[in-house]
Amino acid sequence: MMKIKIIPVLNNILIFALTGTYFLGNMSNATAQVAKHNLRPASMGKQGMVASANPLASLAGQKILIKGGNAIDAIVATAASLNAVEPYMSGTAGVGYMLFYSAKDKKVRSLVFGGWVPKNFDPKAIKTDAKLADGAGHGGMETIGPRTPAVPGNLAGWNRALKDYGTMSLSEVLESTIDYLENGVPVTEFDQAMWEGTLDRVAPHPESAAIFLKSDKSTYKIGDIFTNKPLARTMRRIAKEGIDVFYKGEIAQEMAAAFKRDGGFISVEDLASVPDKVQWAEPISIKYRDYTVYNNPPPGMGIQQLQVLKIMEGFDLQKMGHNSVDYLAHLMEAIYLSRIDTDKYIGDPKFVKVPVTMLLSDSYIASQRTKVVANIKDRKANMKKQSLLEKVPGPFENVVPDQYKYATTSLSAVDRWGNAVVIIQTHGGGFGSGYVAGKTGVVFNSALDWMTLTPGQPNTAEPGKAVGWCIGGMMQFHKNGKPELMVGSPGSFGILQSVPQVAMNVVDFGMNIQDAISAPRFRWKDELGSVPAKELIIETRIPDKTLQELRNMGYVLDTSLGDWSMTVGGAQGITTDHQTGWFMGGADPRRNGYSIGW
Repeated sequence: MMKIKIIPVLNNILIFALTGTYFLGNMSNATAQVAKHNLRPASMGKQGMVASANPLASLAGQKILIKGGNAIDAIVATAASLNAVEPYMSGTAGVGYMLFYSAKDKKVRSLVFGGWVPKNFDPKAIKTDAKLADGAGHGGMETIGPRTPAVPGNLAGWNRALKDYGTMSLSEVLESTIDYLENGVPVTEFDQAMWEGTLDRVAPHPESAAIFLKSDKSTYKIGDIFTNKPLARTMRRIAKEGIDVFYKGEIAQEMAAAFKRDGGFISVEDLASVPDKVQWAEPISIKYRDYTVYNNPPPGMGIQQLQVLKIMEGFDLQKMGHNSVDYLAHLMEAIYLSRIDTDKYIGDPKFVKVPVTMLLSDSYIASQRTKVVANIKDRKANMKKQSLLEKVPGPFENVVPDQYKYATTSLSAVDRWGNAVVIIQTHGGGFGSGYVAGKTGVVFNSALDWMTLTPGQPNTAEPGKAVGWCIGGMMQFHKNGKPELMVGSPGSFGILQSVPQVAMNVVDFGMNIQDAISAPRFRWKDELGSVPAKELIIETRIPDKTLQELRNMGYVLDTSLGDWSMTVGGAQGITTDHQTGWFMGGADPRRNGYSIGW
């Protein structure tokens, strides 16, 4: 029986909170390991739903829906507001991907605004920069400052989507963003941890420190009110004058002058080229069970998620049981093999040949599935008794743990007309490069850190090249031509692992979207330079007996981050029941995530 509580919140929005395992008309009677320690129920709505990593961001989007805007209007309002409520994760000078279903066109489209290498990029200069191995870099360059940003695409991406499919003006959807930046937002416990974990990225840069540190140079704490008035002025100009002032006008000139002064690469020419580069593309897709599953094309790495699903489709997952030893071992092996492919093949298709058809072909997937079975057989044949590792102190006990040093975010929206959109956007590292260009208040991404300086690789940094990105990995599951599930997650290369786990929790194990997100997850430690991976992070809500058996099979498990870890992602997702017309939203308790429906 479905139990619903109606909870009044700000601006007369109603959140319908659903408990229990329920998805699309209770489609599955499969026995699922529901997240017994779930921190929140799912949200329900019939007119629209927004799910993001912060309740104020979700509220900004939901206010747009209530005004009569559509999912694109709402997602842009939500995405832009993250400048204020998640300044360390993403912003105007960040990069991103969008996967959008247009109900009018009955078509899924991909929008890539993932960043490009500046035309004047000089790898020799990067090599001489000081390294900052703070956990927020990912094995490429490990630097901060004005030489690490890619040419940013977020603003152009938001504007392209709004121009082509929105119903409101840029000025209208930026109202909440400007309000939050000007008047401030409260700092949470999670925010405090992020600030502390990425302090060293901001402190060396005077313009950044003036905004992101307090007057005594300390970080923001729980209960503080954070503002970014310089960025509020910049966003107000963008709202009034359009994006050309940022990419071609006075703001572009000010930012380019700052980069030139401080030894960076981004020029007015680079910025001016962005709006024309941000164009819609055809997504890639597969069949999985009864669904058509869509993802972003290269240079996004979402193909890895599709490979994993196709490999796992050949096994009886319900018979294995959710998060059983057999299920986890098969999934770990499928992800392990598929990550080798993204590392080997994925880059900008304009620079390298990416064999998408081969990587998703039935014959290749069958060969990968055979390897999964063989690898598990070998592990079982060589089992050795091993001991469990002790847990280390959890978050906020004397140290800032590594799980608070990643910087990406996911957000989703649906509307009453059936439009559905999911974005993953990022600064790359905590506060990105840490560098604010001029007096604009705009902090720039560190996307070049996600490329390699080694010549001849698919993702080698070269002038004009698009960054090969794990952030391209998000999925929409469609049945009978309509979206029923969409999900995305941050988490570095763990994005490519977390999203399939959440999706299979829903599709194969019948969980509602909130339980699917909250359920315990794992990820390989497969950052740049660490492929093939040798060790996994796994949450300790997985039973000790299961962990013991996996260790006996030779898996090296890091359980030091405890029951809940942002390192395994911070997913958001929405499901739609087309029979009843209800939406269900889920957001990750590993972060400040919140979904709001009405």
